[in-house]
Amino acid sequence: MIRRGLRRVAAILVVLIAGTAAVSAVLGALAGKSVVHSLAIGYYVVGAAVLVGSFVLGLRGPVRSEPVDDTPGQPAAGIPPARGVFLRRTIRRTTPDERSTARRDSLALFVLGMLLVAIGAMIDPTRRVF
Repeated sequence: MIRRGLRRVAAILVVLIAGTAAVSAVLGALAGKSVVHSLAIGYYVVGAAVLVGSFVLGLRGPVRSEPVDDTPGQPAAGIPPARGVFLRRTIRRTTPDERSTARRDSLALFVLGMLLVAIGAMIDPTRRVF
C-alpha cells in the first residue's frame, strides 16, 4: 500500500515538474526569451501558486458546511441551517482526523512549493546559488 502511495506521489511530481517545464519553455520560446530563464520563472510562478494553496488550505477553520436535505418529514440535524449562496447548508465541527489531514496536506503542499521554488532558483541564470 505504501508503494502505491509513493508511486502516485512520484507520478504527481513528475507530471507537475514536466508540465511546468513544457509550458514555460513554450511560452518562453514564443516570447523570444531564454528557455532556461523561462523555466526558472515558470517554476517560481507554479511554486508560489502551490505555496498560496498551502496557506489557504492551512487557514481553513474548525467548522465545515454541508448541504441540507430538504425532504419533507425529515427533522433537522439539531444545528440550524445557514443560508448559502445557492443552497441551504448546515455547519458542523470538524473531526480530529479531518484537522490532522488538513495539516498534513498543507504541510505537503508547502514542501512541494518550496521544492519548485528551489528548482527555479537552481536553474535561474540570473542568480548564483553558490
